[in-house]
Amino acid sequence: MILVTSATGRVGSKLVESLLQSGERVRVLVRNPEKVPSLQALGASVFLGDLNQSDRLDEALWGCDRLFSIPPNTLNQAEQEIQLFQAAKRVGIQHIVKLSTVKSDLESPCQFFKQHAIAEKYLKQSGITFTILQSNSFMQNFLWFTQEMRANGTLSLPMKDAKTVPIDIRDVVRVASVILTEEGHEEKTYNLTGSELLSLQEIAEKLSTVTNQKITYMDASPLDFKQTLIRSGVPAWFAEAVATSWQVASKGNPTITDAVTKIGRKQPITFDEFVCEHEIVFR
Repeated sequence: MILVTSATGRVGSKLVESLLQSGERVRVLVRNPEKVPSLQALGASVFLGDLNQSDRLDEALWGCDRLFSIPPNTLNQAEQEIQLFQAAKRVGIQHIVKLSTVKSDLESPCQFFKQHAIAEKYLKQSGITFTILQSNSFMQNFLWFTQEMRANGTLSLPMKDAKTVPIDIRDVVRVASVILTEEGHEEKTYNLTGSELLSLQEIAEKLSTVTNQKITYMDASPLDFKQTLIRSGVPAWFAEAVATSWQVASKGNPTITDAVTKIGRKQPITFDEFVCEHEIVFR
């Protein structure tokens, strides 16, 4: 039995479907009771609760032997995940797979990246068998900018001329599914990437081709980007973390890895393929 946290999110929902389709027994930890029927219809066992309910985590994990941890983006993200790891150790979980970020850093100015690093450090020292998947930015993140592209013909981010190696969520799920169901990945950390180094200018050009509309990349200032997020209703601390995450990315030096090919035994989905599949949305 595999417990999956954040099972209704972008990665978790697809991972649950993948594991169930391959015949695995899956339990999901969810907060919203309205999500229960659809998850049960897929064949998942559902436990209502969240990572803040430390006294119930043992019960959620009881009877499971593997755990896939997708932490929520919260102010106490590391604390929540560490509580989960502690409960996993108490009930005898044999293998924890943690979804993290390649930008994980204990000294990072970004709340998200620092919290991931704290949780990673604890997991590595916990004595529990682990695998850490450090993902790069998701291709699906660009769907957030469709309204701006339609209205203004722009894609605004504080990335300067830096390059990124976006990965499709489906490739992350493929790798995660293999690691959860096969041996040989214990005590390892994998950097999951797409197959292309792309600047935001190049991404805008690809989007322009598919939409038949000129999309221009605009290098936004971090402050302007943060204020745009706040105006959209995002809490100030979250907007700060998101803006800082792109700032950190703008100073990075990403490399392409073959983790998807070797572990997932498939070629990574290209950005062109992703955009064509979502052509209607981008238009």
